[in-house]
Amino acid sequence: MKGTRMKSVLTPFLLAFLATAAAAETTHIDLGKLPSKQVHDVAQLTPLVIDADGAPAVVLLDLDKGVEVPPHATKSGVRLLTVLQGDMSWGDGTIADPEKERIYPQGSVLTIPAGENHWLAARSGPVRIQLIVLDDETPVPGIQEQMK
Repeated sequence: MKGTRMKSVLTPFLLAFLATAAAAETTHIDLGKLPSKQVHDVAQLTPLVIDADGAPAVVLLDLDKGVEVPPHATKSGVRLLTVLQGDMSWGDGTIADPEKERIYPQGSVLTIPAGENHWLAARSGPVRIQLIVLDDETPVPGIQEQMK
């Protein structure tokens, strides 16, 4: 009797869930319809996800060829950066020095510690990166070991 009652209670919830899941579809996001703003006077920042306080948690950052983002640091959490397009020139420190920068090609994944100064540039062509702020999240142990 108890098992039958449980089934009758769960069945409407299960049917509602399945109906919702069946109606859901993948959505292609038209980035051109999203608001963006200029940052560091040279790059375009497009928020994709915001946190509970309304701060960007996942963003795209676009740089045109020849653009250099000056040295800066971020205050909140570790950043997980993925180069989506182009060859990104990167350097750590408070002075942009092209002789000390490294080139990260499309597909590269980096971590940026909170509070650490860095700069980036698009020297050979346009660059698009995706940045994810990890405020409360923790990178997996394999990433943590590489961050040491």
